[in-house]
Amino acid sequence: MRNGTKTIALALFVTIGLATSDLGYAHDAKIDERLTDSTSYWTNQSGSTMALTFDCNGSQPGVCQLSGVYVNNATGFNCQGTPYPLVGVYYINTQTVSWSVAWSNAFEDCASVTGWTGYLSFSSSSLQLVTYWNLAYSTGGSGRAIMQGQDTFTQNPALSSGSLLKDSGDK
Repeated sequence: MRNGTKTIALALFVTIGLATSDLGYAHDAKIDERLTDSTSYWTNQSGSTMALTFDCNGSQPGVCQLSGVYVNNATGFNCQGTPYPLVGVYYINTQTVSWSVAWSNAFEDCASVTGWTGYLSFSSSSLQLVTYWNLAYSTGGSGRAIMQGQDTFTQNPALSSGSLLKDSGDK
């Protein structure tokens, strides 16, 4: 790993955080069942989609490991229309979540990484992931930057692994 890459990764993880003391949530075991029974599919306000698999059988009680794929469809960003692996963690008791995507696959390498941190919310009869994100990237040469934003993902039971690309506008 090059020094610049280490710096970007370190900056990303240092800047990602979530204060959970005042979330005002009530833990709902039914939400946990909806997530951990199988792979769940999500769409955000920019049309990006992801498939999340929750593995809650690890060595840490109350913690699930996340894995899956993310398909970026956000206007104005590269690395669109193809799946990128994601990894993360879900804390059952606080219903908080964090995951990251390294924007490199067999089709394109955007030399950047994004991390999302947030919480689950049951709103208007739908399950949502309310998140803040940090995108760490190179500005060319030795320059680096972090862009920040917000995403709200809504669980989309109509999606399946075969439709992540087709329904997300794959080119």
